[in-house]
Amino acid sequence: MSPSEQARELDANGYYVASGVLEAGWLELLKLAFASATQQSNGTQHVRLTAETPGLQAWRELERVAIVSSAAEQILQRSFVVRDLHGRNPLPGFGQQGLHIDGIPWAAGDPATTVTALWMIDDFTALNGATRVVPGSHHRPGSVPSSFAQPHARHPDERIITGQAGDVLVFNGRLWHSGRRNDSRNGRRAAQMVITVQQ
Repeated sequence: MSPSEQARELDANGYYVASGVLEAGWLELLKLAFASATQQSNGTQHVRLTAETPGLQAWRELERVAIVSSAAEQILQRSFVVRDLHGRNPLPGFGQQGLHIDGIPWAAGDPATTVTALWMIDDFTALNGATRVVPGSHHRPGSVPSSFAQPHARHPDERIITGQAGDVLVFNGRLWHSGRRNDSRNGRRAAQMVITVQQ
């Protein structure tokens, strides 16, 4: 996808997927952090980065990938920072979320404040609960209606974003999205980056 096509996708649909951004060696370094992360009570492993995190430098290098920075420049249109970078691994039987936005409810005319990048460390498939989005929903002020915010609610326009390990899903933080239930026998590892306007 060319830069102009990516820009159009971000404007119209609120997201795009860039394929093959992370090579195999980089992915292996990112996986090291999950090997030492414990299972949480909600069935999802969370990797919180510390100075002792295995493969930490590989995680920090995600902050400098140009394709994500260019998306943040387009959406936010002002200085920005990486507010959060962590790992998520919904284990079998877990991961179902209600549709939500990454931020607070907003009014028409408010500038965007958040961009999210999901780096696929494992393949994202329909079976293992790949992220779902509602294309174009970033144009709707407010927050997700309660009828669609319930974990098992379905939106008629939702789209499941599948991809291969090494791909990255980048989206406007106002886009309606959520994880889905992992019905496979394995985890679904990802690095989640939240980029916000610099205060």
